Amino acid sequence: MFYRIAILDDDADALRRIEEMLSAYSAARPAYELETVCFTQTGAFMESVYQTGSDGWWTFDILLMDIYLPDGNGMDCAQTLRENGYEGIIIFQSSSAEHAVEAYQVDAKQYLLKPVSQERFFAAMDRAAEELEKCRKKRGAQETAEPGVQPAGDSVPDQAHTYGHSFRFLIDTLRTKWNSRKNG
Repeated sequence: MFYRIAILDDDADALRRIEEMLSAYSAARPAYELETVCFTQTGAFMESVYQTGSDGWWTFDILLMDIYLPDGNGMDCAQTLRENGYEGIIIFQSSSAEHAVEAYQVDAKQYLLKPVSQERFFAAMDRAAEELEKCRKKRGAQETAEPGVQPAGDSVPDQAHTYGHSFRFLIDTLRTKWNSRKNG
């Protein structure tokens, strides 16, 4: 399985450590192919997460996020994403347990305290991969389900165009909400 992972942390050492653990995880679990992108700023992170692939899925399957960042708060990022339909996996990594309960209000799959052991990290990633596999199977089943029968003569809007327009509206809404939170 292929997973795209976004890492949000302002500490270069923490980013390097996470990438090393992801590399070790991928080596230990050859069935998983991981692609990672690192971010040190919430603005760039949110802008990138708002993008989608050609298949309509969110760009990143898993978000590994710190809480305390110089230009924002990882918890605010997660809340904004969840409020606007992000269904991917969120795993927080923080040096403080202060936001652990709040993390589960945004449906985080794990809240790891730094420094994170490889054992705990692997367990969190296993849980994330299991959850993603279930979601992909469910979505695949929904996409292959036989569509309802449309009476002859009725026009059916081009679904790709309709979904594309709706998704563009969602992206614009997300950006507006994120910018208003960030600036005020």
